[in-house]
Amino acid sequence: MNWVWKHKLFLVRYSGVVLAFLIISTTFLYFTSRSYKPAHAQPRIQHIVFMTKENHTFDNYFGLFPGANGTTTGRIKINGVVQAIALNAAVDQQDNFCHGWNCAHDALDKGAMDNFAAADASHHCTTSPYVCYAEAQQSLLPNYWALAQHFLLGDAMFSSELSASFANHLFETSANSGSTSISTSVINNPTTGHKWGCDAPSNIRVQLYNGSNVYPCFNGDTTLADEMQSAGVSYKWYGAPTTDSGYQWDTLNAYAQDRNNSTIWAHNVPWTNLLTDTANNQLPQFSWVTPPFQASEHPPYGTCAGENCSVQLINAIENSPAWSSTVIILTWDDWGGFYDHVAPPTQDALGYGFRVPLLVISPFAYAGDNSSNVHISHDQFEFASVIKLAEEVFNLPSLGQRDATAGDLLKTLDLSSVHNAPLILSQRTCTAQKAPITGDFND
Repeated sequence: MNWVWKHKLFLVRYSGVVLAFLIISTTFLYFTSRSYKPAHAQPRIQHIVFMTKENHTFDNYFGLFPGANGTTTGRIKINGVVQAIALNAAVDQQDNFCHGWNCAHDALDKGAMDNFAAADASHHCTTSPYVCYAEAQQSLLPNYWALAQHFLLGDAMFSSELSASFANHLFETSANSGSTSISTSVINNPTTGHKWGCDAPSNIRVQLYNGSNVYPCFNGDTTLADEMQSAGVSYKWYGAPTTDSGYQWDTLNAYAQDRNNSTIWAHNVPWTNLLTDTANNQLPQFSWVTPPFQASEHPPYGTCAGENCSVQLINAIENSPAWSSTVIILTWDDWGGFYDHVAPPTQDALGYGFRVPLLVISPFAYAGDNSSNVHISHDQFEFASVIKLAEEVFNLPSLGQRDATAGDLLKTLDLSSVHNAPLILSQRTCTAQKAPITGDFND
């Protein structure tokens, strides 16, 4: 073969390789130079369901869970002397202890974690047997333990603020406590009633860090709903009706740009709509779920009734077409006055608050930080971690608040394969509930 034909053959053989290289290189430069990413940063996750229950510490629910960071004793200061006492067996319908800002800081005792009894201004825990020092046996909440064993339990989930419900639910909405400034952040629950937002009676006030008391309707602070609305990410808030005390936990109501925007407020729907939406394959990409008061587990309402509500909703999701691409984050909004032995890290002047349980329920739930038990994660998270997860999955910009520093819940997921089949659980028969209550404690 002469020299000319040899070079013609070389060009024919390798021109395709060169062309492919140029196409790949050009495509790479095109996408890396663009200001946006594909529609889903994590395409295997199409749905995040953020379900929040009420008022229990990690030790109160999972302190006896094998392999988790729990305890069987608690530090308590009696007549100025710190002692160790055995934790009581938790009961289904527990007392409603003081759990606002002042009580929480008293209980913390500058990190000593020994003043939970004296801190209880409700006086339900100030004498022996100190019933706020209590932890559940598996038999008290068998379905929650079953979910933890089958999916993932996190034992380093901290409430975002060392206080009660309202402030922590604000963190679940905007990654801060109603303000980008610490001094004007909410530190307690509104004074009375169950409408904690822009439709509250005109006399309702809420305390801020700077000591002032303001109407609980905030202007201009960006929420996750605002970002999803702008980005075309579908979302809903499945909450209690306005006539139910559980409506107080619908903190989208506390942001004027959302409550007074008919387009955004239309995304607020009854909590039971989650059942019909999953059945009709209409689960949005992101969901907040806050239950009615009687199913919230807020004392004195029982664990059994609340667990049944959670199981009903989780079963519905697992039985739906959305399950294969869903992550359910189930947590509890604050400590409820119950003992926990782990001192919360200091993130800023607002928190962290005490540990609360975390369940990650998904086909992909997998504790990558714990090779000895992939069902228990020891990584640190807070409520703003869920906002961070939504930002990562749905390619949303950071709110620039606690979401920027929060632990990354992607660490609780292994998207390379399906690790967990659905776990369909049966609801239990519960005893009669105690007398209803109409609100939450401020301090």
